[in-house]
Order: sequence, then C-alpha cells, then structure tokens
Amino acid sequence: MLDQDKKHNRKTDKNFKKRKNRNYVTYAVILMGVAIVGFTIFLVYSGDQTKIRGEAFGKALEFIQDDLKKTTQTFHTSVSMFKEENMSKKEFFERAKIHEDALTKIILRYDGLQIPKSFASAVELFKLSSEAQLDSDIQMIECVLNNNDAACIRSDSLWQESFEYEMAALSKFKLAQGPVNP
Repeated sequence: MLDQDKKHNRKTDKNFKKRKNRNYVTYAVILMGVAIVGFTIFLVYSGDQTKIRGEAFGKALEFIQDDLKKTTQTFHTSVSMFKEENMSKKEFFERAKIHEDALTKIILRYDGLQIPKSFASAVELFKLSSEAQLDSDIQMIECVLNNNDAACIRSDSLWQESFEYEMAALSKFKLAQGPVNP
C-alpha cells in the first residue's frame, strides 16, 4: 500500500507540476495580451491627443491670421478715407496709433502658440510677414501724414517683403501638413 501511495503521490506531483506550468503560461499569455491592449490604447490615445493639439494650433494660427487681415483692412480703409479727405489728420493719427498697437499685440500672439516642430519654420515666416506688414504700415502713416515720398516707397517695398514672407509661409505650412488625404 505504501508503494501505491508513493506512485499516486508521484503521479499527483507530475499533474500538479503540469497544471502549475500551464498556469504560468496562461498568466504570461494573459499578461502579454493585457500589455498589447494597453499599448494599443496608449498609441490611439497619444495619436488622438496629438491630433487635438494640432487642431488647436491650427485654429489659433487661423485666428491670428484673421485678426491680422481684419486689422489691416480697417487700417487701409482709414488711409483711403484720409486721402479722400473724409477724415481729419488728428482722427487718422489716432486710428493709426490704435492700428499700430493692435498689430503689435497680434504679432506677440505668435509667441504664445504651441507650435509642432514641423510647423515652426512656417510660423516664423508668418511672424516675419506680420512684422514687415507693421513696418510697412508705419511707413504708410509717415507717407500719408507728411506727404513723404520716400516713406511711400519704403512702405511699398516692405509690403512686398511681407507678401513674399506670407507666400513662403503658406508654402512651408502646406508642406508641413503633408499629403492631403482625399
């Protein structure tokens, strides 16, 4: 009977070890599955966060560009009104000062953007374009208020520079966006 108990114990030990080994394998497979699912969720979440940050950056840049455009259009309307003598010199000067302050604040907003690396050069060019626009407008104020031909020429030259920076910025921006999916 003792021999039979030893045989049974050995057989039970082998079965126990087999079950124990199967449990380890099962736990390892489950752990690997959980790790794969967790990693996949992390990648999807990370991708979603990147997309959200990218969209926020795009919207913020769009708002800056829209505000710049509106401010510049308003200024050029004031220039036209002054040239047509529908506005006093004092009123034009006041509007010009407001425009200069507004444009300076808009330019400072570029520094507050959270810029993805691939868009950094495009944003730098947009900022340079805005700064050249401000310089052009300052020269335009001098040109209009004092009938200064040299300031008019500098204003036109700076406006052209602003335009060239803008075109280069748009090109870099489109390049950084990558291919558009249909």
